[in-house]
Amino acid sequence: MAVAKKALLIEYELEFLEKQLQELKDYIEANPYSGLADRMQYKETKNGGIVSVCVANKEAQRKDLTQALKDYAEILRTVDAMREKDEVKKVARGTGTVPPRMQ
Repeated sequence: MAVAKKALLIEYELEFLEKQLQELKDYIEANPYSGLADRMQYKETKNGGIVSVCVANKEAQRKDLTQALKDYAEILRTVDAMREKDEVKKVARGTGTVPPRMQ
């Protein structure tokens, strides 16, 4: 019973990590380096005036994308390793069929 729960947990973790991979991939594709620009916003001052403020400059956005790429690579390695371990366990267990002479 514990083995079945552990197998389900590994399957759930793989699903979760694959979702994270897809989200990161979509984010990276939606924000290419060539499309980066300083993000400006207006902020109201105490006196009621408006001041233009840089919310995120190009450098910060580039750093964020670089970190997203690193995270993507790390998660991809983890997923591949988990799949590999799962395949090794399946091979070690065998097919689970009983030969006809033993039936």
